[in-house]
Amino acid sequence: MKYLIFYGSFVILAFYAVSVLSIKCYVCKEPDRKCRDPFQNDTIFLKDCSTIGMGNATMCRKYMWEIGDGTRYYMRGCAVHGRVSRKQGRDCIERLGTWKTKMWYCQCDNKDGCNGSTNIRVSSLTILFGIIIFFYSQSIQTIQ
Repeated sequence: MKYLIFYGSFVILAFYAVSVLSIKCYVCKEPDRKCRDPFQNDTIFLKDCSTIGMGNATMCRKYMWEIGDGTRYYMRGCAVHGRVSRKQGRDCIERLGTWKTKMWYCQCDNKDGCNGSTNIRVSSLTILFGIIIFFYSQSIQTIQ
């Protein structure tokens, strides 16, 4: 029984730790005009990457495409792979494509919504829960 309690608690803490450590990025795309630059950092777009199926994301990304006629399209979201810009997303990497198309992408990982990564935090609730589990398992051992 004590092993069941211990392993169950471990699983609960592991899932809680993943949610605490998840990165939050702005997630939006065209045709939503609020996604364009200049971006107003609207909190409705700020999403925990683990809630949109990207729990292993470590960075945020912004894409911009420019079509031959000068029209720009934007997309912001979470990133798993790639290179962080030297100035944390304020300078972008440019790629040229075919048919007079340009693409820029900017990546950052210095803070939530840098689009950001969360700082590694352990809440007081997690610490308290761990202490309770420890003392409970110790009391079970002394009874037996």
